[in-house]
Amino acid sequence: MKRVRVWDKLISYDNISKAIDEVNKSHRWCAPGKPNKRVIWVTINKENCIKELQTILENGFEQSPTTPKRRYDRNAKKWRDIEEPKLYPDQYIHHALVRVLEPVMMRGMDRWTCGSIKGRGAIDGMRAIKRWMKGNYKNVRWCIEADIYHFYDSIKPERVIERMRRLLKDYKTLDLIERIIKDGIKIGFYTSQWLANTLLQPLDRAIRDKGIRKSIRYLDNFTIFSNSKRSCRDVLKMISDWLISKDLKLKGNYQIFKVPYRIEKTVSKNGLSRINKRIPNALGYRYGRGFTLLRKHALLTIKRQVNSAIKKINKKSYISVSFAYSLLSRLGRLRHCNSSGIYNRYIPNGIQKISKSVIRRYQRKGLKEWNLILEQEKTALCL
Repeated sequence: MKRVRVWDKLISYDNISKAIDEVNKSHRWCAPGKPNKRVIWVTINKENCIKELQTILENGFEQSPTTPKRRYDRNAKKWRDIEEPKLYPDQYIHHALVRVLEPVMMRGMDRWTCGSIKGRGAIDGMRAIKRWMKGNYKNVRWCIEADIYHFYDSIKPERVIERMRRLLKDYKTLDLIERIIKDGIKIGFYTSQWLANTLLQPLDRAIRDKGIRKSIRYLDNFTIFSNSKRSCRDVLKMISDWLISKDLKLKGNYQIFKVPYRIEKTVSKNGLSRINKRIPNALGYRYGRGFTLLRKHALLTIKRQVNSAIKKINKKSYISVSFAYSLLSRLGRLRHCNSSGIYNRYIPNGIQKISKSVIRRYQRKGLKEWNLILEQEKTALCL
C-alpha cells in the first residue's frame, strides 16, 4: 500500500475548524443546566483558537496527563478504567488528527470490521450474521467465538507506530501520534479505537487468506463461521500465533462449536420457550436459522427499566433525560430481533411516546438556552 503525507491537511484551517465543531457539539453542557465555559470560550474565539492550535501542532504537541476513572460497563459486566483527555487543546487535536487519518485507515479496513467505525456499528454486523444464517448451512456449520485478552491494556505503542509507518511517510504526523500514545492506548481517547482497528488490519487479511469469507470482528471480539471443525482450529491457531507476534494473546475462554441446523425448544412453567442447544452469540444477540433473539441479560435490563418507568408514570414523578435516553436506546434494540412476544408481555403502549416527549422538550429548551448564553457572552465582550 502506498504511503501518504497528511500533515498539510492536518494543520489546515478547514480541518481544525471542523474538528472544533465536532467537539463543541457534544460538549456543550457539563451537566443539565450547566454550560461548559471552555466550549463557550472556544466558540466565541474560534478564529484565535484555530491559529493557536496550528501553532501548538507546529511547535510540538504534548499530551496532558490524565486520571483514570472507574466505571461499570453493563454490557460487558465488568469495571473499566476510563481516561478522558483534557478538552482544550487535547480533544480538538485528537479529532483533527482522526479526520485526516480516517481515509488512510479505511483503505485497508476489512468490510466486516464493525466496531467504532462510522456506518459500521453492531447493527451492521448483526444484519450480516442474520443473512449468513439464512443462507447455505454448509458455510456456517461451525462457529468460533473468541476475543483478545486485555486488548487495550496490552497494546504496546511501538507496535502501533510500526503499523502507522506502513501507512504514513511524514515524520511530523508520526511524531504527533507517538506523543499521544506514549503512555499507552487508553480507553476514552478518540484516537484509541481507530489506532486499535488499524493495528489488527493485517490479521483481518490473514483470516481472509485462510479461505474464511464469513467472519466479523467487533474491536477485539471475533465471530467466525466455517464449514469444518478442522478449518476453525487452523484459523484459531493462526490468530493466536499472529497475536503473540504482536505481544498480544487470545483469551482462554474461546469456543468452537457446531451450529445446529434444527433447534428444539422447551416451554417452561411460565409459558416462555427456551433453546436447548448452543447458537451463535455476538453483538448483543443470539442467532438461529430464521430468527434472532436478544441476550438474556439485555432482556432482564429492559424489563427492570420498563418497570421503573411504569412506576414513575403512575406516581407522576419526574423522568430524567438520561433515563429517557437510556430507555429508548434499549427498546430500540428490540427492533432488530424477534420481539413481538416481549412487547405483548412486558412493554405497555405509550411508554416510548412519553420518553420521546421528555427528550424533545429537553433538546428544544437546551438549544434555546445555549443560543441565549452565546448571545450574552458576545454582548459582554463587545461592551
